[in-house]
Amino acid sequence: MPYADQLIAGGETIIRRERQHWIFPFYIAGKWVITAFVIFLIGMVLSQFVLKSDGTGLIAKSIDFINQLVWWGTLIALAVAVVGFIVSIVQWQSQEYVLTNHRVIHAKGMINKQSSDSSLEGIQDASINVPWLGRILGFGNLKIMTASAAGIEDLRALRDPIGFKKALMDAKSIRLVEINTGHTPAAIAAAAAAAATPAPAPAAAPAPAAQSGEDVAATLAKLAELRDSGVITAEDYDAKKQELLDRI
Repeated sequence: MPYADQLIAGGETIIRRERQHWIFPFYIAGKWVITAFVIFLIGMVLSQFVLKSDGTGLIAKSIDFINQLVWWGTLIALAVAVVGFIVSIVQWQSQEYVLTNHRVIHAKGMINKQSSDSSLEGIQDASINVPWLGRILGFGNLKIMTASAAGIEDLRALRDPIGFKKALMDAKSIRLVEINTGHTPAAIAAAAAAAATPAPAPAAAPAPAAQSGEDVAATLAKLAELRDSGVITAEDYDAKKQELLDRI
């Protein structure tokens, strides 16, 4: 299981996970390779056009010393480039940026694991810096500014920084709604839609079934007995009589 997944708390879900672009190791090593090339180029110019002598005397020894410095500087820069390339590959493989519905997690480290996170509600702003090479290859730097003491979280050489920022802003909006209302936007929208839907009209009461003449006569006889005994009034009897006659 990835280290970042072990940091996920209960009720927390991963929305998006991202890594650094594959150009990151070459970017780190490339700066030292360029430095070595510049040192070598300066040494070549000095030895061929500026620092020339007949090979004897103090000047010649000084020139040889400078040339040796140039060569050593070139070799050291190349060595640093190789080491930096290896270290940056390790960093590239171990670093991961995870966006959840509660926070942004930055996990890193091959042996000694480290992590830092920023809560969505604490994020103040996020800015993107895409260099010219990033526009071609699709990477950039995303700087997240928070209200915490750390202040800033840099996501360097991030793949698709624009898409990650959009997902971050959407997750932040949803999180703020949850904190302020106690409900998710989906639940609020569903409740609003249910309230806007008109209630179904009540079903009409079924019409009373028609009765035969014999049934009506028997019912009227019972009603007459109730009227004569004083249980119902004459008006009640007449109204019920008319209702029964209408059913025939």
